[in-house]
Amino acid sequence: MYQAILSAAKGGSAVPRFLRFMKAHTLVVPAGLLVLAASLAQNPAKPGWRKQVLTKDFLTEGLAAGDLDGDGVKDLVAGAFWFKGPDFKEGKLYRPGHAVPIDGYMEDSFLSWVDDLDGDGRNDILMASHPGKDITLYLNPGKEGDWPAHRVMTEAATESPLWTDVDGDGKKDLVCMQGGKFGYATVDWSDVTKPWSFVPVSEKRTDSPYTHGLGAGDLNGDGKVDIIEKEGWFEQPAEKGAAWTWHKEPFAGPGGAQMLVFDADGDGDNDLVTSLNGHGYGLAWYENRGAKDDTVSFGRHEILPEDSAKTGEGGLQFSQLHAMVAGDFDKDGRMDFATGKRFWAHNGHDPGAKDPALAVVFFNRKEGSGVKWQPEVIDNDSGVGCQVIAVDLDGDGNLEFAAGSKKGVHVIGR
Repeated sequence: MYQAILSAAKGGSAVPRFLRFMKAHTLVVPAGLLVLAASLAQNPAKPGWRKQVLTKDFLTEGLAAGDLDGDGVKDLVAGAFWFKGPDFKEGKLYRPGHAVPIDGYMEDSFLSWVDDLDGDGRNDILMASHPGKDITLYLNPGKEGDWPAHRVMTEAATESPLWTDVDGDGKKDLVCMQGGKFGYATVDWSDVTKPWSFVPVSEKRTDSPYTHGLGAGDLNGDGKVDIIEKEGWFEQPAEKGAAWTWHKEPFAGPGGAQMLVFDADGDGDNDLVTSLNGHGYGLAWYENRGAKDDTVSFGRHEILPEDSAKTGEGGLQFSQLHAMVAGDFDKDGRMDFATGKRFWAHNGHDPGAKDPALAVVFFNRKEGSGVKWQPEVIDNDSGVGCQVIAVDLDGDGNLEFAAGSKKGVHVIGR
């Protein structure tokens, strides 16, 4: 039974692996359902922050939050498990799955989202597997056991698909790539389990499903969501069905992670924050300087240099900023963002692979008419996977930093 959840360590007995697991977890089986009770040991974080380790096992590269059992409290989704809030003491299987060794990949859980897709009042789980492969919808049955699974897409490429409303109909779409083209997948809301329809907004741009860097937001102030990638952005047309306009802009070189679109400097238009290389170094924000020659012009501002030998804001430097999220962490009305180091992404073959797995919040500080990004390292042994979330889990009005990665599943808050 225990082997249903654990992978045996390579080159060793499954028994020591099981004993190590039992030190941090309690396994019980109510009514035939395997339940994982997570250790709540408070690992040291930076002063002023509290770190909660749900598990040190590798369950997922992405994490999602939402109320899954209808008690009004947010829960966490990590791979095949959902952890019951507010204390996250137990993790329940909603589908078959198990932990895997960190020298491999979690092929069936790179990103996830919690939303009520079928409109029955219960939140469901949307799961992106390995880049370029399936998107699976798990419908919440309102009871324990395996949730009905529906494969709604067979190809959803890029490293960081986005779940957001693109076409302005008030319903969310999945921004991704298919057949090397950028675009978004729409849902048939009369039957959300039907295969979703992909709407391309570009010509074919690559043969690789592993394209890094993707964002969505209104860059030109017309009230419509544009789609951003590392080499530029696609402007949504005024008329539905018309061609999207391509604007070349050298944002991110190799490309990083989620490209964040928000008004950073408070001047009324949306700017862009992006890591420059998800498996290397570099972080920048692009100031929106308004329309010029029928497009928007941007001013590039370095936050962390691409040169690993140099440091940026606060004397900081770290690699593999593979997940990013925006949020007002200090509640001052200015949008901050959080990121961190993706630990062991390519099994030790990336630049800075053996450096500490930092979790970092960059606070947005006004500096003249611009912005100074003030970093605070909130932990040095957690980092991020392919997705990090900023969410108020305990209802106290403060955002928590939550991520799942090869360092396990952790929540860091004040």
